[in-house]
Amino acid sequence: MKMTPRESTIGSILNIKNKQYEIPRFQREYSWEKKHYKEFLEDMISNINVNDDNLETTQYFMGTMLFVGDKDKPTKDPVYVVDGQQRLTTVTILFSVIAHLFKKLGQQALSDSMFQYIMTKNNDGEDMRVLKTVSSYPYFSFYIQSMDKVEVNEPESEEEINIKTTYDFFAKNLQEDNLRTLFKKKTGKDCGSISYIDLLKGIRDQVLSATVIEILTEEKKVANTLFEILNAKGKGLSNVDMIKNKIFEELDSIEPADFALEKWNKIHDFLEECNEGVGFATFLRHYFSSKYKSVSKANLYDKFKELIRISDYKLFLKNLESNAIIYRKIVSPQRRDYSNRKEYYWLVQSLENFNKVFNIINIRVPLLALLDAKERDVISMKTFKDIVLYMENFHFAYTAILSKGTNRVEKHYSTFAIKLRKSDNKKDSNIIIADLKKNLESLYPTYVDFKNRFITLVYTKIDNPLNLKTKYAINKLSCYFENTELFDDRGSIEHILPETEGITQNIGNLILLEENLNVEAGNERYALKKPTYSKSTYKWIKQFVEDNNEWEEGSINSRAESLAKIYYEKIFGRSIE
Repeated sequence: MKMTPRESTIGSILNIKNKQYEIPRFQREYSWEKKHYKEFLEDMISNINVNDDNLETTQYFMGTMLFVGDKDKPTKDPVYVVDGQQRLTTVTILFSVIAHLFKKLGQQALSDSMFQYIMTKNNDGEDMRVLKTVSSYPYFSFYIQSMDKVEVNEPESEEEINIKTTYDFFAKNLQEDNLRTLFKKKTGKDCGSISYIDLLKGIRDQVLSATVIEILTEEKKVANTLFEILNAKGKGLSNVDMIKNKIFEELDSIEPADFALEKWNKIHDFLEECNEGVGFATFLRHYFSSKYKSVSKANLYDKFKELIRISDYKLFLKNLESNAIIYRKIVSPQRRDYSNRKEYYWLVQSLENFNKVFNIINIRVPLLALLDAKERDVISMKTFKDIVLYMENFHFAYTAILSKGTNRVEKHYSTFAIKLRKSDNKKDSNIIIADLKKNLESLYPTYVDFKNRFITLVYTKIDNPLNLKTKYAINKLSCYFENTELFDDRGSIEHILPETEGITQNIGNLILLEENLNVEAGNERYALKKPTYSKSTYKWIKQFVEDNNEWEEGSINSRAESLAKIYYEKIFGRSIE
């Protein structure tokens, strides 16, 4: 590998002449959180020695930074930041705050001197940003890299919000009173005799003197290999960064359009539409497990290199984009996704139940493949509906009622999804779906296990996460009695005996009643509620009133068991052995 490592400082790195650092388009956006930039500022102050009225910097190691380019060649080519952009961006924001404070204090010379690490000049005397960003342009330029701090529109993207939040944090903590408090807390010394300007200069000097191992190479492939090594033990997110890095390294053509960047940004936008705020890493892992091989966050990048050929990177991005659209439909289902066609209402309801009632993440792996198969017309609507509702019933019993984890199911789902994506006809698809059912059947709870947990379901008027699965069960039972598949938005959970602590909250004392009638019934005894119940259009209510002239606590347990039996036999369609 042709590279030049050398010890440097932040001051030397930012004091670049007739050159500009550029953050490549494949790098992730500025994403430091408060804990990161707070720790950075506190580290800088902690490492300043306070001796009487003087501040002295001490050695502080800020890690390794990796660059592609040659600082010494007299060319206009930029120096690319491959590793270190989060730190350099943070330093630039901090220096911008200090420069603006110096200016506000009437210290124009100090402000100008500070700003040379943010804006420099080329050999023609033209202003040039030391750090050029693509993803946050023009916000970063106007808000951070302008001496006059141009007030631009409110930040819109997540990156712009992070930039402004970081700036505001530094601006607040560098106010004189706050800064003196912070110095005392971190150095243990009272800096009352040291001027405010000198405290700001002390932070400036400590950052500028921070040591960095600077690695320079003119070969992009060498830089990317080093980037992988440096990030090999990073968090799951770095796997996504390295995949992006690898793709953008190969798909480096930006004329007539930057295909890779456009596709990547579109995928990001689709995921941002998800109400639950889905991370790129989660989506990518689910897509891989649905298309290629079951993967974890830890081995995602390794599997990407192993399974995706460089010649297929364009196709990979195209497929990733189309699956991001499907993924959004799974995570944030809406009727308009299917042009408000009534034959898909059940699907939107089922997807909402997977997300909100069962809170299952891994179900997205088979659902990605199923929706893809439906779009390719290798599965009929009847078969599609049958397997989705089968999985919904399975997870109500297995996950919601028995509280079983989905680890044992995950491998079955990945195997199923990969096979289904390879199917090109309905006959093969039906066989693959039958195999999945067979595997899930081996895990299906017995009636006794299901009943013993089902009869403990409760519903309280006080908000409780456990209410969700009880409400779901009551809605499904109501659908059975009404011979319909969609939950009735007019219905609400009614406690037949007025709710008190204990058995009256049990599912055996619950039924679905129109909300307006629920309010009318109030907390009266059953005998006084019956006339109101008689106004209901629900068949379940009418049958209950017909079967129960009276209703007492002693009947609740037996009704709970009866409902469990109905659920298992009629809704699951399973026999009781």
